[in-house]
Amino acid sequence: MAKKVEVVELDEQRITLLLEGYSIAFANALRRLALSDVPTMAVDFAYFYDNSTSVYDEIIAHRLGLTVLKSDDAIYKYKQPEECKGEEPPNPDCYVEIFLDKEVSHDAPTGYYVKAKDLLISDELVNPVHPETPIIYLAPGQRIHLVAYARLGRGKEHTKWSPASIAILQYTPIIEVTGKPGEECLECLQAYPEVAEAAKRGEGRVVYTRNINTSGLRYCSEGPCSGSIRLSYSQERLILTIESTGALEPGRIVLEAAKSLYARANNLKKELEGLRGTGR
Repeated sequence: MAKKVEVVELDEQRITLLLEGYSIAFANALRRLALSDVPTMAVDFAYFYDNSTSVYDEIIAHRLGLTVLKSDDAIYKYKQPEECKGEEPPNPDCYVEIFLDKEVSHDAPTGYYVKAKDLLISDELVNPVHPETPIIYLAPGQRIHLVAYARLGRGKEHTKWSPASIAILQYTPIIEVTGKPGEECLECLQAYPEVAEAAKRGEGRVVYTRNINTSGLRYCSEGPCSGSIRLSYSQERLILTIESTGALEPGRIVLEAAKSLYARANNLKKELEGLRGTGR
């Protein structure tokens, strides 16, 4: 089968690709690298100068680390994690500075929820994806003052750097109508209207090229629809779905994962060629 990649679905949060002619190993490597090897920005250091809230410094630092930061431009602007190994803040080639200083007066009628939008970030290209993300509540008379530093990192180091919240690889489900269905079968297929329509006609074939849950189809084909429909999966047509945390555009995640896979394959090739020269 000729190799082919088709974009089935693409929006701000999700991309679904139909991969034809590619091995499961290749597609799964792409999926895994999307989770573990594509760099994004995340807070890695936090220095507290004042914290009179009821929440420990460590918990606030953890919340800052999990605040999703837009990284589409940052992955090309700042040095890669390997280049910044051992570098301490505030190296501007590696780190973005984040400043927070909020206080609620003693006579205030109510407190204040500090949110991601209250963070002052040194680079306007690196900003919170979800500005309303709550970080800490300040009661009257409380103050929070800190300086944090974000850098590029990879998901294999900590999940806060992973750009993908979901990465799924599936076989393409194929449903063939093999006989006339009964009422119980049609009722079972209500969640799959395309299959139900084909079943009503008593003939047809439905191929899903999007990410769907086929557990219900399997139940129907083995139960109420036994003898009426047959469910199988194509290993030559794979569906890869990646959902972004918002740090990177979905298409960019796939592109960077592909670059990583290509670089790894090239490195392996060089290593093997080096061994050939030594006679091993």
